[in-house]
Amino acid sequence: MRILKKCLKGARVVLTWLVSSLFPIDNKKIVLSSYYGRGYGDNPKYIAEELIKLGKDLKIIWLVKDEKDAVTLPAGICGVKTYSTKGIFHLCTAKVWVDNCRKGFLLFKRKKQIYIQTWHGFALKRIEKDVESALDRGYVRGAKRDSKYIDYIISDSEFMTNIYKSAFWYDKEIKQWGSPRNDIVISGDENVKDKVFGFFGLSDDTMTVLYAPTFRVDMSIEAYSLDYERARRVFEKRFNKKVVILVRLHPNVVEKSENLAFDGQIINASYYPDMQELLSSCDVVISDYSSLMFDFALSRKPCFQFATDIDDYKNDRNFYFEINNLPFPLAQSNDELESRVEEFDQVSYLEKLNEFYDSVGMVIKGDAAAKCAELICESCKDV
Repeated sequence: MRILKKCLKGARVVLTWLVSSLFPIDNKKIVLSSYYGRGYGDNPKYIAEELIKLGKDLKIIWLVKDEKDAVTLPAGICGVKTYSTKGIFHLCTAKVWVDNCRKGFLLFKRKKQIYIQTWHGFALKRIEKDVESALDRGYVRGAKRDSKYIDYIISDSEFMTNIYKSAFWYDKEIKQWGSPRNDIVISGDENVKDKVFGFFGLSDDTMTVLYAPTFRVDMSIEAYSLDYERARRVFEKRFNKKVVILVRLHPNVVEKSENLAFDGQIINASYYPDMQELLSSCDVVISDYSSLMFDFALSRKPCFQFATDIDDYKNDRNFYFEINNLPFPLAQSNDELESRVEEFDQVSYLEKLNEFYDSVGMVIKGDAAAKCAELICESCKDV
């Protein structure tokens, strides 16, 4: 019965795709998606908001997994279920697609459609073709097909541009403009800080430390052994401020945040809808292997690595960079983290950070979303 349902669903998708492709392409329609329909966020969100600012007569469609994911969509953006008949119709008739993940389920792309791929972060661990043997075969097939359809990849650095050329089965145009999601991190928008502080009920004089580790392949949280209260006290002592720690687990393990102990000074931020708003408003970040470190440090604020399972994680996919050579102070235990905070030197940190960003050719202009919006409008000839 399960196999039959799957076959019927596949047949419906194929039939809908074929029929929808008989309709003309709408030059005013843009379809965006983030993390396979997980919600409104990441690079596509900031491109969509730039499009809204332009005030053009555009039809902006956002693909979601279900109706609850459409709750956070602002006025001017229509939420549609990804695999629904309506969702497939919009994909088949849109002039432009924007996504930060693979569209492996695509049957085909029509000749006059434009597909912009933003991806979802600066790579620390190896990705795509560089770890092809470790990836699911179905994913690899879908990734190769997806790359064939992409017209533009948006890159945040010379390093990532080279990765896209060598590891994405891709040989077309790359726009090295920066990550649209990081424009607000670079600008340090005070309105964003007011929004975040208001959401969590924080006073203006509070120093916020965001702990945001990435997920593990086995989905466990055993490696998340940060002593929150001890870390909070050492930051208070080092910076002479009232400190609150925001804990944000990766979306893949977000439900496990319910098992952690929180109070007024240790706050669960796992369900806050936009990671970049947190990064823009927080004073310090602690992570392990997440690309968010490279995003947050664009603000030039302190970022620490707390990683207790380096060898195990390295065995999964390995890294593009030696962990010890990154500009972020590294601690493999709570004792070491206390020492790194106590001995933190802002001048030395900034020197290492600038050297690293220079070495990878990081783009730090803060206008990536605007450039992407401009590219989309140029692609929509009739607008």
